Amino acid sequence: MGALSANAKVAAALPGLESQWLAAQELIQAGSLEAGFEAIQRLLAAIEGLELPNDSGLRDLEFRVRLLSISGLIQWDRFDGVLRECAKMLDLVSLDQPSSQRALLMSQLAFAHTQFGMPEQALRAAQVAIQDSLFLKDRLLASQALERAATTYFFMGDGASAERFMFEALGYMDQHSPVHERLRRFSNAVHLSCSLHDMYQEAGQAPMALAILHKVDSFADEADSLVPALAGEYITYMWRANLARWHRRCGRLQLARGAFLAALSKAESAGWHAVRRPVLLELALMAEAQGDTPAALDLLVRVFEPGDIRVRDVVAMPTYQALERLYKASSQEDLAKMAAQGMAARQTRRDHAAQAVQADLPQLSARIVAALAEADRARLDEVIRSLREQRRQSRGGNSADSGWAL
Repeated sequence: MGALSANAKVAAALPGLESQWLAAQELIQAGSLEAGFEAIQRLLAAIEGLELPNDSGLRDLEFRVRLLSISGLIQWDRFDGVLRECAKMLDLVSLDQPSSQRALLMSQLAFAHTQFGMPEQALRAAQVAIQDSLFLKDRLLASQALERAATTYFFMGDGASAERFMFEALGYMDQHSPVHERLRRFSNAVHLSCSLHDMYQEAGQAPMALAILHKVDSFADEADSLVPALAGEYITYMWRANLARWHRRCGRLQLARGAFLAALSKAESAGWHAVRRPVLLELALMAEAQGDTPAALDLLVRVFEPGDIRVRDVVAMPTYQALERLYKASSQEDLAKMAAQGMAARQTRRDHAAQAVQADLPQLSARIVAALAEADRARLDEVIRSLREQRRQSRGGNSADSGWAL
């Protein structure tokens, strides 16, 4: 009777919880991270309050809520938090067979491990996600997983593999994929292309840097055609900002500046710091290239405003580097020293976070390794079964190894 009562309680609560999840999702997708996280925490507390962990509907909802939490944590560079969420999600997913949930979880693990300089774990997780999505014939999941692999290879300094997986990711999208996700994939691809360009330039590989910019031509127009369907949404301005980064690197400075200023205006009015801050950095680099040091310094200082909202490392580090460079050029040695200290402090925090993941979360690490091993074992079992079936068919059903036990 008690169980029936609990099930009835969950059934009655689920519609309201689903509505709360949709509302939290809208906040995160709109770039309202703080409000989104507050909504997520309230929702998780409500789920835990129902005290019926084996209810399939409740487990599915909790998985989606924690997945949404991860998308926000990534924007705040809280990758230790991503791994902790992944640990909780391990209890919600069947690890011994392919599923969309396992693929999504492995994609998140791949990204977090990449950020902590753990490429082997990242690539193993990405491989599971890719193979699961291909087994399920889920093109969107395959595209996301391939993108994770591309990011990992970029962080490893393997530009050729990063390019290959990035374009494979775009190739796995189709017209039936959600417009929002299609534009996200294109936006991320442009961002990665620009990052690869910069990496090649720094390595003195100018032809490769130019070649990666030209490859964006193959999908820029298709991506831009999706914008009207999402007019005014957060992802459209992230796309436009990334497209402007591409225009700048192609030498189309006037076009880039106009696009940056339009994105900046919208981002400032909407409070989209994840769009606003990278744009300020790009505008500052343009000003520096034109010899306007005062304007560049003003833009760089604005990157860290407001001071109570953390700047992502991917923006903060190059901003500190530019500040140190420009302060030295203008003989402001004390300020240059402060910028160098800020950059060093960021790197120290990143190093400490990576050490914490490996030293302070041994149980989590063990569970993730076990999950990857189980996924690998299950995939290998499936390969063996497939090979055995092929042999049976080729031998008319008389297989000498038919007595194997898996």
